[in-house]
Amino acid sequence: MSKVVLRGSAPLDFLSGQSVHVSMRIFERLPLLNTGPTLDEIVRTYLYSCEVEGKTLRTLQAYAETLGQFLDAAKEERFPDNVAKINATHIYAFLGKVKARGVSAVTQHRRYRETHAFFTWNIRMGNVQHNPFDGVPNIRPEVKVVQPFTHSDIERLLDQCDLSTEFGVRTRAMILLLLDTGVRRDELERLDIDDVDLELGRAMIRHGKGRKQRVVSFSIEPAKSLTRYIDKYRGTTSGPLFLGVDRGVGREPLKKDHLGTLFQRLGAKAGIRANPHRFRHTFATWAIEAGAREIDVQYLLGHSTAFMTRKYAATYDASKAAAKHNDFSPVRLFGLE
Repeated sequence: MSKVVLRGSAPLDFLSGQSVHVSMRIFERLPLLNTGPTLDEIVRTYLYSCEVEGKTLRTLQAYAETLGQFLDAAKEERFPDNVAKINATHIYAFLGKVKARGVSAVTQHRRYRETHAFFTWNIRMGNVQHNPFDGVPNIRPEVKVVQPFTHSDIERLLDQCDLSTEFGVRTRAMILLLLDTGVRRDELERLDIDDVDLELGRAMIRHGKGRKQRVVSFSIEPAKSLTRYIDKYRGTTSGPLFLGVDRGVGREPLKKDHLGTLFQRLGAKAGIRANPHRFRHTFATWAIEAGAREIDVQYLLGHSTAFMTRKYAATYDASKAAAKHNDFSPVRLFGLE
């Protein structure tokens, strides 16, 4: 895949986790306006502008990957190097290549949106007069009903926590905090001990999605579990709230994907499918079922709009409808029972 260079010094190789480096030297590399920048240079300028405008590293990674694929398609299919000459035919060719990769409908949807955003920016910059995506519909990804944990599922997961061990005490605290707050996996990983008030049952999420901060609440049981973990094992020194288990070399910060692997193994032992995000879904669904206001759930989850919150509500509505099916079952009302 094409590597997009921002500074003219380091490739934007996000797949290896390399940080983004930006310099004003990018503009020194651009041709004079009367010759017109190439498509590759326009892409690099766009990514530079995204960082300057405050896009997160994760967003930059996604944009760079998608636009790298777009540049690959442009080279293979011989798109015009002048961005103003890209039209709907070229867009369909790119989207066709995305689909041919065998990726999911969700990924196809995202590639469309991220490339569309690039051309919207070009309109704003005066590089193009019309967006070539106009009239090209985006694919509709399948809407999946994600099942929340049941009460029995949570009990079985908690049963796997051996409270005579550091691993068990820490895992129980993680489970209860995820369930009671609905925080994202990376938010839990980046939660600092100084951001948690055990007496008030509050935690400050300083590294939310889109750089949005918020406060979440938790009840007495998560507070008790956290207190036990901190007092018996972790200690009160500043740093990440949850650390790796001390196996003779000290406690280190959690590595990437640690929680995903942990809950995958824990779920396998409990006989259920478990991952950190399912706790978030469960929090939202149970809160809505208990009568929580949509705006409260939206804020606690850190959603900018109510759209995502309503997806969780849809799961609850589907479950509620299924539970009431017996009241209007056509076969039962027909009298075949």
